[in-house]
Amino acid sequence: MLEAAAVLDQMEADSIVHRTPCGDGHMVWHEWGAGEPLVLLHGGSGSWTHWVRNIPILKQHYRVICADTPGLGDSAMPPDVFSSKHYPASMRMLAGVFAEGLDHIIGAVAPYHLCGFSMGSIAGAYLAVHHVDRVRSFTLVGASSFGIPWNGLERRLEAMTEAMSDAERLETQRRNLRIIMTHGEADTFAGYVQLKNVERARIRTHGLPYSDTIMHALPDVSAPIAGIWGRHDVFAQPNLETSIPNILNECDPEMTFKAISDAGHWVMYEQAEAFNAELTAVINRANARFALGSDSR
Repeated sequence: MLEAAAVLDQMEADSIVHRTPCGDGHMVWHEWGAGEPLVLLHGGSGSWTHWVRNIPILKQHYRVICADTPGLGDSAMPPDVFSSKHYPASMRMLAGVFAEGLDHIIGAVAPYHLCGFSMGSIAGAYLAVHHVDRVRSFTLVGASSFGIPWNGLERRLEAMTEAMSDAERLETQRRNLRIIMTHGEADTFAGYVQLKNVERARIRTHGLPYSDTIMHALPDVSAPIAGIWGRHDVFAQPNLETSIPNILNECDPEMTFKAISDAGHWVMYEQAEAFNAELTAVINRANARFALGSDSR
């Protein structure tokens, strides 16, 4: 765990930290690199560290801006109640906080590419609608809440208790990652990353996969759309081959969709090299569409 902590501490030290308005406190963002802005939104019970294996490569090509979603990571609680009974309203509220923060960081008119993982894809759809004229591409990674039936989890997640040692808590997170996040066994680094994320999580998003929340925004996204999934993503079964690509295609007939082998839900961690290459290709295609003037739908 000491090695994992040192890696994360160094990455954070190498970043520019931004604090923008959020409720009674601040939303925290981390920035690396230079070039076109690429905004990354993490998943539920997460933080910027969901992108730990992608930032070192992506920052060589883009100005990478990673959010800590309000109520998660180091960000303050959102300005209004985040409620599982009103997910669309809650996501719209988060999108407003994201949008205000980006106005502070990159300016009120600057275009950017947007990529969201899991819950970040859902909130990202609302953000892409909010910034309808600014998002150059919107890449969904392991999104859910399409309002279609899925197989559910193989077993329930294990709870952590105060009586557990640090080692026991780490192993619990590794087992939980195998249930919902990874295709293979989660390594110690992944376990540590998510342990620290779960410890800071103050909003709960576990009901999102059972909802149709993303469909209240995704059809109104005008940016070029792409999807990147892990082929064994538990939240996408049995819909990965047909239903999900069909939904994205209805929203953007020119969309691209990639299912990466040997990966589960946390595809950008398990298969970082393939993911980084695909996201870069998505951005290049979107820029070509914009240059040709065919991005308007």
